[in-house]
Amino acid sequence: MVKIVTHVLLPTDFSPSSAPAFRYAVEWAKVFEAQLTLLHVHPLHPGLDIDAAVAQKFLDEQRKMAREELENLLAEARQQVPSASMELLAGLPSEYICQGAREKKCDLIIMGTHGWTGFNRVLFGSVAERVIQRAPCPVLSIPHREPEDISAMHPLQILPRQVVLPMEFSDCSMDAYEYAVQIAKWFDVPLTLVHAIEPLSYSLDFTLTHPLQEKTNRDKVEKRLVDLTAVLSEQGLSARYELLDKPTIIGILEISAIQQADLIVMGTHGRKGLTRLVLGSTACKVLEQSPYPVLTVKSPKFEGGHHPSHGTDRPTTSPA
Repeated sequence: MVKIVTHVLLPTDFSPSSAPAFRYAVEWAKVFEAQLTLLHVHPLHPGLDIDAAVAQKFLDEQRKMAREELENLLAEARQQVPSASMELLAGLPSEYICQGAREKKCDLIIMGTHGWTGFNRVLFGSVAERVIQRAPCPVLSIPHREPEDISAMHPLQILPRQVVLPMEFSDCSMDAYEYAVQIAKWFDVPLTLVHAIEPLSYSLDFTLTHPLQEKTNRDKVEKRLVDLTAVLSEQGLSARYELLDKPTIIGILEISAIQQADLIVMGTHGRKGLTRLVLGSTACKVLEQSPYPVLTVKSPKFEGGHHPSHGTDRPTTSPA
């Protein structure tokens, strides 16, 4: 069985949103017998004159407090992962997180997300989103769920029991498929493939797609899902698929709720800037709305320090 995780990086800002991510990082590092690095990047505020005596004193106090917090977390982590280490930096968090992951050849970043939405999120972005766009390895984003949310949904398990894999058959989606297969094998869990066919829409000349063409496309999609599921079954995995007639985001979240998923694995193109704002990103939209952890996969082939041998888990049939 391929060991896809050898070094886990946990960025933390010590907020309530980062606490669940800490528990995930410790458990996953323990299960994979991987190295664990705790990282805190103290943000430098724009316009702050770091050479001024008052500013320097402020920064020193902040660093001291951060170091104490980080050392407390490290002591707790070492109870289960003895080789865990820590690093304290100052600068732009998303930049240093990605740089640290690259330099340490990390295979997985696990981090909390505040789930910012609306105007503020568009203006200021999100550290988690920026990391997902630029990280050299897969990123496991853990949402912060309020107590009232938890009571209304199924309790999550840190080590997954059910995995949902949205499929749209692009290269990045197929890379996520390969990664999800390894996750399912490692944790010995069932995998549900999901594809949502968006409701009928007008083309550029304001004509509706012909019903016969719609049925042909649907048949192709279903055959592709059948083939992908069959590959998983041949490898001894429990697998099924769901083909839905509804908007993609709604479909992914509905199936995740029905299946009581502990993890959603999906590919991302890593778009950023104006392209992402205009076109949007399914992965980012799921991250904004999902009460379930989302593991985003952006190739080339998972990077990190140890590249597993791939190619055996990707079907050779042509895409729909």
